[in-house]
Amino acid sequence: MWLDGSTLRKRLKTLLLLLGLSLCHADDIPGSIHGFVKFSGEAPPRNMFANPSDHDCPHGIPQTHLLVKPYSLALQNVLIVVEREDRRVMPTRLAATLSSEGCQLLPRVQWLPLGTSLLLVNKDGAQHHIHAWKDGSTVFEADLMPNSPPLRRPLVIPGLYKINCDRHLWERAWIFVSPHDSVAVTDAEGEFTIKHVPPGQYRIHAWHEGWVEKADDRDGRLEFQAMKETLKVKVKEDEKSEVNFEDLTPTFVVSSPN
Repeated sequence: MWLDGSTLRKRLKTLLLLLGLSLCHADDIPGSIHGFVKFSGEAPPRNMFANPSDHDCPHGIPQTHLLVKPYSLALQNVLIVVEREDRRVMPTRLAATLSSEGCQLLPRVQWLPLGTSLLLVNKDGAQHHIHAWKDGSTVFEADLMPNSPPLRRPLVIPGLYKINCDRHLWERAWIFVSPHDSVAVTDAEGEFTIKHVPPGQYRIHAWHEGWVEKADDRDGRLEFQAMKETLKVKVKEDEKSEVNFEDLTPTFVVSSPN
């Protein structure tokens, strides 16, 4: 197809304009998001799960599903996810660990880049049967024996994974697999920081596994009502944006926070 000089010049200008916009966007200096998550209500006392039967585990297991600092009401282990349209991320680590320590799965909550290999490690003398769920379906199962080498399981589907031990009903962990790196988990001070966020307006979600007892599952494991709050945040070039979550409310879907 032949193009006359006028049409060719118009198309060339359009291409140059698009290229210029792309370069301008690439030169944008990213910002960051810092925030705090507060527990709504009185700080609850720490509870223990009684273990009368498995002598390879402690007889009392401290609960870790709800960790609140008494004076600041800082809420730990809250998953923070920024909604982003782009789906590209380069993993900063190719492997991550989920350990059984003192018959608890640790860390309780973590996020990992899409494609990370999860290493299952037994650091106690008990037998475990690890069972990973996503959206109500089994992703994998694995027997984790004492003194066994780590087991590798690749995480190739984005979203929220619930990890149980079928031998010990109190053992649970959560893993959020993300295609981007605008994700964080609150620390013991209830704080989080997300760096390298492109300038723009975003929805940001806070998700916690919950503390209100819901019902036992089919195996007799106590379930909690998941909690969530969504806010908007504006990120500016080379600046830190602040966002505080103080009103997490029940969500009836235990799935991807975004």
